[in-house]
Amino acid sequence: MDSTSKICENHPLRVEKPIFKVMFEGNEICPVCESNRRTVELSNLEDMKIKGVMNKVDYGTFRNKSIITDIGLLEASFGNYEASEPETTKNKNRALEAFSKYKEGEVFNIWFTGSPGVGKSHLAMSILRNLNEFGEKDKQCLFISVDEMLLKIRNSFDNKESKFTEFYFANLLSKVDYLVLDDLGAETGGTGTTKKATDFTLRVLYSIANARQNKSTMITTNLSRTALEAMYDRKLVSRLMKDTYLIDFKDTSDKRIKNIQF
Repeated sequence: MDSTSKICENHPLRVEKPIFKVMFEGNEICPVCESNRRTVELSNLEDMKIKGVMNKVDYGTFRNKSIITDIGLLEASFGNYEASEPETTKNKNRALEAFSKYKEGEVFNIWFTGSPGVGKSHLAMSILRNLNEFGEKDKQCLFISVDEMLLKIRNSFDNKESKFTEFYFANLLSKVDYLVLDDLGAETGGTGTTKKATDFTLRVLYSIANARQNKSTMITTNLSRTALEAMYDRKLVSRLMKDTYLIDFKDTSDKRIKNIQF
């Protein structure tokens, strides 16, 4: 590395100690500028590594922290959703439209309503899985069976070793970018029940609703709004239904019931 007689123009002229350029591998460079460039380059490389690690953590939220009672839903996609009736075709298209809006950064809630077995959870999972795979895979996506979540929290009351505490779920569900709350209302019994939700259930759901006022949540339920308001209360249902995009099944038959020929 040999010094030259040229002073680097990027630095103020200092009479006592000017910064001269040098020849390095056939190129004329300023040692100070080159040092600064390499520092920035290393910093950017470290930032990229950190971002990569964080993206892996975010991407893994779906697989590692979701609570799914029907494992078959892990294979749910738009491609294998059976849209053989006018209503299922319409609702599949509405789900695809919602996914496109989410990709563009819009924030809103989706309510999937209708009888059991019509494909509500399938479409919700299809949207969630696609969001998890979209872009740089830096969004946290989570699928939660409401009934199973509440059961795990209750079990933690007597099991001090359990991580599935009320605080754990309140913290987890408040942070994720996209959340599916599956089968809301099932925790009180079958469709048609007149049971009221317990204070415990209300507290947990209020915590989630309050924390997700500015985040996108997808909710599936077999119950009407009137039934949900009777089970919980109007204030809670209103918060959960903020900015609602409705996908409603009224005429679709139960896809899980098939005639088996022997």
